[in-house]
Amino acid sequence: MTRTRIATTALVLSFAAALMAQAPQAPTPIMTEQSAGNGPLDRLSFRSIGPATPSGRVDDFAVLESDPSTFYVGMATSGVYKTTNGGTTFTNVFNNETTASIGAVAIAPTDANLVWVGTGEGNNRQSSSWGDGVFKSTDGGRSWKNMGLRASRQIAKVLVDPVDFSVVYVAALGDLWAAGGERGLYKTTDGGLTWTRTLFVDDDTGVTELVMDPQNNKTLYAATYQRRRQQWGMNGGGPGSGIWKSTDAGQTWGKLETGIPAGPKGRIGLDVYRRNPNVLYARIEAPGESGVYRSDDAGASWRKMSDTNPRPMYFGVIKIDPQTDSRIYVPGVSLHVSDDGGRTFRADGAARIHVDHHALWINPRDPRHLIIGNDGGVSISHDRSETWVWLPNVLGAQAYHVEFDMQTPYHVCAGLQDNNTWCGPSAVRTNSGIHNDNWYVISGGDGFQPLMDPTDSRIVYAESQDGRMSRTDRLTNERQTVRPEPAEQKPGAPPLYRFNWDTAMQLSPFDPATIYIGANLVLKSSDRGRSYQPISPDLTTNTDREALAIMGVVGKDIRIAKHDGVGSFGNIVTLEESAARAGVVWVGSDDGIVSVTQDAGKTWTNATAKMSGVPKFTYVADVLPSRAAAGAAYVAFDGHRGGDYNTYVLATSDFGATWRSIAGNLPKGEVARGLAEDRKDPNILYLGTETGLWVSWNRGTQWTRLKANLPTMPIYEIKQHPRDNDLILATHARGVWILDDPSPIQQWAKSDGADAFVFDSEPATIMNGANDQMKGFEGNRLFLGANPAPGATLAYRLKGDAKDVKFTIKDASGATVREISGPAMRDRNKAGLNIVKWDMRVEPLRPLPPAPGAAAGGGGGGGGGFGGGGNNGPYVLPGTYKATLNVNGRDAQTIDVAVKGDPQIAIADADRRVWFDTAKDLHELQQKATDVAEMVQNADAQMTLLQQQTKNTPPTGNAKQQFDALQKEFDTVKRRLGLGPQGGGGGGGFGGGTENVRGRIGQLKGSVMNATALPTNTQLMQIREVKAAMPGLIDQANATVAKVPALVKEMMGSGALFPAIKPIPK
Repeated sequence: MTRTRIATTALVLSFAAALMAQAPQAPTPIMTEQSAGNGPLDRLSFRSIGPATPSGRVDDFAVLESDPSTFYVGMATSGVYKTTNGGTTFTNVFNNETTASIGAVAIAPTDANLVWVGTGEGNNRQSSSWGDGVFKSTDGGRSWKNMGLRASRQIAKVLVDPVDFSVVYVAALGDLWAAGGERGLYKTTDGGLTWTRTLFVDDDTGVTELVMDPQNNKTLYAATYQRRRQQWGMNGGGPGSGIWKSTDAGQTWGKLETGIPAGPKGRIGLDVYRRNPNVLYARIEAPGESGVYRSDDAGASWRKMSDTNPRPMYFGVIKIDPQTDSRIYVPGVSLHVSDDGGRTFRADGAARIHVDHHALWINPRDPRHLIIGNDGGVSISHDRSETWVWLPNVLGAQAYHVEFDMQTPYHVCAGLQDNNTWCGPSAVRTNSGIHNDNWYVISGGDGFQPLMDPTDSRIVYAESQDGRMSRTDRLTNERQTVRPEPAEQKPGAPPLYRFNWDTAMQLSPFDPATIYIGANLVLKSSDRGRSYQPISPDLTTNTDREALAIMGVVGKDIRIAKHDGVGSFGNIVTLEESAARAGVVWVGSDDGIVSVTQDAGKTWTNATAKMSGVPKFTYVADVLPSRAAAGAAYVAFDGHRGGDYNTYVLATSDFGATWRSIAGNLPKGEVARGLAEDRKDPNILYLGTETGLWVSWNRGTQWTRLKANLPTMPIYEIKQHPRDNDLILATHARGVWILDDPSPIQQWAKSDGADAFVFDSEPATIMNGANDQMKGFEGNRLFLGANPAPGATLAYRLKGDAKDVKFTIKDASGATVREISGPAMRDRNKAGLNIVKWDMRVEPLRPLPPAPGAAAGGGGGGGGGFGGGGNNGPYVLPGTYKATLNVNGRDAQTIDVAVKGDPQIAIADADRRVWFDTAKDLHELQQKATDVAEMVQNADAQMTLLQQQTKNTPPTGNAKQQFDALQKEFDTVKRRLGLGPQGGGGGGGFGGGTENVRGRIGQLKGSVMNATALPTNTQLMQIREVKAAMPGLIDQANATVAKVPALVKEMMGSGALFPAIKPIPK
């Protein structure tokens, strides 16, 4: 239960503002609102930790041609990023809409504020998400409005008319998984208030590309695309695919056929040459005739230039250099470049950046300038693709699964779409946060399921693409293949083991050397993958997908993009052994079968047989055995692969003999992805869906959306750390997110009805944060994952608004070590959830107010400075403290707060006590010096005021001599207190040398607090020196200040404007 919190040099206070108290029953659910968090716990804060190193899939760009430093990036599942400085920094401007999947982005040519987004990516992968229509912003992405076409599911292109911005065209590709819906070419002439479908082929065919004649906005070319996926495979073409032309702004269309392959076709990409719009290029997918085609007569006829057309189902873009039609770009796994009009291509156009290119923009005014988007993010070239700069600050990591280890701080590993399996720390000592270079790769390819040995942090397992499993030693980076293979089979025989693209793997909760792997059957290893034994029969329907039809064509007859990306069908995709009883194993398959064994695989039961309401072949997204009872389990089904967007979540308490739906009040469209049961309270369930996170306090009877600060994004998996209690999310959009200490969720029901309730606080660990100076010199083009907020969490719920709220922290002896009140508790007195942080330090200094007209100080007094101690006191000693919440003058509740020392610091308790007492003595001495400085500063201000008041009648003779002499005394004492420029600054800083006693105290305190160790002999010597100097300094300051009243009387005759200043006792 060790809580790791990286502590910094200041008290960091975060809070949750007003939230309405809930009834004693389950909290009122949030239905479909996503624009802002307004649930009972939505002031909790998750933190994004990355990784951004691999970024994620980019689908489209919109670039302001008049100023290409401003552009938008449409991500497959991560919303829309915007930069206004050429990619030095990005801001995601599409955080809270109803979808995060982006297919197209468009910007009005001369209005940077008018932006359109078509949602639902059009790259047709088995992992592709879906959208919710077309959105419009009139303020540069600050706000959005859904403008309709919500049944289009996937939008491939949005085009704004360059003459009349109220005219917009939308290429609706349509649902990847089902027929019908809104598909075809849509046009609005009133800015999106109404839409007209102007091009439609059939219910299986949408529009995948749209380009406009750059010299005539009435001439348009569109490519239609017939395709369909199902969970078992794909049919990537048909007679509906083709190229179309309109010369009347889309009112009528004619199909272009001369020179174009006859018969069924797949995906088609188009581009028009800017200098001569009669020249068009197309990449056409057709059986035996795929390749690059050219037209020189505005599409009337075409001729094939080459066979180049890499995997067009996934890569559909073709681009013509805006200044020469000899140079053609064809993105694919590599960037293919032709300099002879498409006759020949080389595949080296994007060396040293990520592969799988989906978006390409070429600057029409400077074709040396390119922006490319791929599965690894955004890169920029300024030399016609010879060299590239990759942008490491676009967070788009599409995680499938996440795992954790038991280090302190714990590390996580996540498998990422087309981006390897990465591991990184959940927290770092560097105050700036978690950098990209804190992450490291432990396996390649498409990353899926990682496993981390809880007893040996060096051992990590990972799986990539159809069961390619490895075991890696994180210390040496040696990697061994541990994929189970059957004995040699007869040629042509079907494979004995069928693995899913995302193969299910799990370590036994009872023995980390035991691994379960799901193929079409379950395989078990008891020796960390060295050998395997089947422990089940085939647990799928074992359906021959070649006999299954897609768009009316059975699998064996599909000719275009057949089953692209789906290696086999009838696989186990989720698997877990119950932590409540060894040998109870649950599995779920991609063809809808849930099975369970109660005897370690000797016998199996098809638990699906007793279910109702779930269509056949519905993909089993997750199966979750309860930790509380061996017969209890939860199952989430994902029907979108069959065009079914309902939410299916079921529960059993009797090993699947009976089932009940627990979808409850979950709205339609919240397709279920991943489940988790709370480790402390089995009544609490968490559900990740395609758009976010839900929580139930009553095992699924009722659900509440937990929005908090989470953007809209798919959440594929939810884990909870057994020691730290953190919730860890694998988001298929923005990497890994963590909720530190979900105690308010766990105890929310318990808090119902109480006037004031303080939630349990997880143990907090003291760590001195490190300031890595070089990280601050790397510029602004970087990604920083968030460290945990420093300190111990004090979360509480108020039934109603309170006038005054404070916390008192006491040690084991009952002595008060800290009071958190006043400004520190501002706005933390509202009804609902509130959160404050105690930084595990004693009471800070009362800061020295700045002198009138003086600059802020540096180290010793007020600021952190260069070695200065700042206002913070030392960390308290490890132990258990009592935190008491006081509401309106009455103690409401007291909880224990456990504080732990840094586990990496070896120091005896007695030595730690010496360190603490030394630092605390210096802290108190610094407060005394600060009080003296404040007294002198106030008196010095009177001297300044006295001079101003006598400006018209300046002192002469004896009075002037007295004033000048006293001013010199003030200058001397100010130097010793670090006041003013001669002393090192208004706050008492590093300057002033050894004469600056207050500055030396601050520096000594800082140097002692910076290392949890016995003070050095040099430090002890210097401490003796400053302690010896303090009495004389106090006497000197008091004596100097005491002379002011007499001088005032001498110069003015009255002292009404100069209140008496009390001396400081020694």
